[in-house]
Amino acid sequence: MKQKQLSLWSAASAQLLTSPFLPFNFVIQSYLPLNGRPVHRTRQARVLLGYAGIVVVATVLGAWKSAPSEMNAALLGLTFPGAGFLHWAATEQAPYALGLFSAAIALFMLAVLLWFATGNVLAPVIAWVGLAWLAAYPAVVQLEARHGVAKVWPWLIGPVLVLLATAGWCRGARAAAVAKPHFAPCRMSARVAESTPTVLSPENSKRVRLLLDRALQPIEKFDGFERRDQFQTAALRYQINFMSYALAFAQARHAPAAGACFAEAQDRLLSKIGDRRLWAYWGLENAWGNLRFSRDPVARQNIMYSGFTALQMALGGGETLILHASQGPVRAHGLDDLAELLATQYRTSRYGLLDCEPNWIYPLCNLITMVGIKAADARLGTKQWDSLGDPFLEALVREGMRDDGTFIAFRSSLTGFAPPAPGGIVMQAFPCLFLNALSPEMARQQWLLVRQRLDHSSWKRLFWPVDVGNYGFSRASSYAATAAAAVEMGDEEVASECLRRLDEECPSHELGGTIHRENASLWAHALELIARCNRPDGLRELTTRKTEQTGPHLAAAPYPDAIVMHAVRRDRGLDLILDPGRANASPLLEFGGLVPERHYRTGLAETSFVRSDHQGRALLRIDLNDRTRITLDPVV
Repeated sequence: MKQKQLSLWSAASAQLLTSPFLPFNFVIQSYLPLNGRPVHRTRQARVLLGYAGIVVVATVLGAWKSAPSEMNAALLGLTFPGAGFLHWAATEQAPYALGLFSAAIALFMLAVLLWFATGNVLAPVIAWVGLAWLAAYPAVVQLEARHGVAKVWPWLIGPVLVLLATAGWCRGARAAAVAKPHFAPCRMSARVAESTPTVLSPENSKRVRLLLDRALQPIEKFDGFERRDQFQTAALRYQINFMSYALAFAQARHAPAAGACFAEAQDRLLSKIGDRRLWAYWGLENAWGNLRFSRDPVARQNIMYSGFTALQMALGGGETLILHASQGPVRAHGLDDLAELLATQYRTSRYGLLDCEPNWIYPLCNLITMVGIKAADARLGTKQWDSLGDPFLEALVREGMRDDGTFIAFRSSLTGFAPPAPGGIVMQAFPCLFLNALSPEMARQQWLLVRQRLDHSSWKRLFWPVDVGNYGFSRASSYAATAAAAVEMGDEEVASECLRRLDEECPSHELGGTIHRENASLWAHALELIARCNRPDGLRELTTRKTEQTGPHLAAAPYPDAIVMHAVRRDRGLDLILDPGRANASPLLEFGGLVPERHYRTGLAETSFVRSDHQGRALLRIDLNDRTRITLDPVV
């Protein structure tokens, strides 16, 4: 009970702290094509009432004739960030006071940016209150009280903003009363056509090797990864998540009957995602964003970690996420309890969507998380999606889209604030990759909106010239993410053009058997591999694929001696194609899932047969100097 009371107090405190700031949210809502949503409009009303109350109280106290001038400056500072400096904007020091006011606005906006970037809900509040306090001591900022004070006009800022915000809120409420979703959620049958695995091309095998080289290094090492920050899109955890997704696509499309390097890579990536260096950030975010002191990155919110990892485990075959630090394991989460935990949070969410980080809702991250839950259903035989699907899709339209059917980028769950989407067309295109696994009809209609913009606007303007995977100046991640979505949606024209532009603007180089683009992030490389190894409805197929029964498969093959180009079960046998990863390789192959104590033909001249042991395993050493095909067929 004590813990529950503390939880309620921390949530209420966070909302109370944020209620005074962002009053201009309602003005923005008036002039942007945003829906007025019931839950968000209630939050907006609370923010508006809280701000109006502060303005009224401060103005009444400021009108008290016997109040000290310094007190009036502080009260004025509470009506708008930095407005307290305008109290001293009289006679010859007016330009200096106005300069301080401008600097205060810039400082406050920096605090708001910090709130968005790191979830630090305290930063704007501290900045606002701190500036009001500073204005109460004019000597500190070299203002002189004897020069006189501004009389009335600074006090008009707060009331005018309240009036504009109220008008904007009312206008949004009227629009919300008649607004209709651009389209209603429509779930289609989960049945998809099975694809026939193909042989991995030599070029794509070099792209796969780029990811395998990084995934198969010792778990504690992160050589070849990009370290920028742990709070935004260039975080290490996203590189690992999407590397895992990309390898899952490559294996499913080309080598579904091969564990070998793919299984080992997935195991190591899951171990890396549990490294304390990748989840320690949550202790800070939870403290300054939720006023909580739990460091568990899975327990609540933070689906950019828990939801993304659930999809990684479901697609990559991971069984248990072990959070560990230098001294050893801290906590373990199986895919079953991770999916159940996420499902429970969705059932109790007032918005139908979950906060991705403290008090910020991202529709894209919710899509990835829900695909993870649906894929976990297929692996585990559970039925979470059956009860969550319709409410989630309705909430996605209601809370995550504008009236014109386009996605919002993010929304503050505390204030209802939803700014224009940054990132260009990719913010509308990329979600289709995941939406197609949940509702193909919604994804198709969303993709039509994307195509309309691509067909009638300049691509240079539509694609953001910043690679969000490392904050470099290139369109690599935008092209790769859009191409991945286009392939999933069956739009070969857009996918081909995106990849062509990627080659043109970010040329690739071959080094050590891998293909690398110098101006592209590792995240962009993973997205490109998804685009090149996926097929129409590919992710949709993966999320509905049942766990395959045990059968003949390549259990182990030393990397990089042997590069798996193709591995598929055929009748009771196995069809396998290997390329050498380096000269004079003689890899020892291990096969599993064979009929115990049975001879198998190999199709090789030098070793015509192998015999399985009592556990259905067999070993085969080959000289791998060129592309080699092995066909295991049981001898009747």
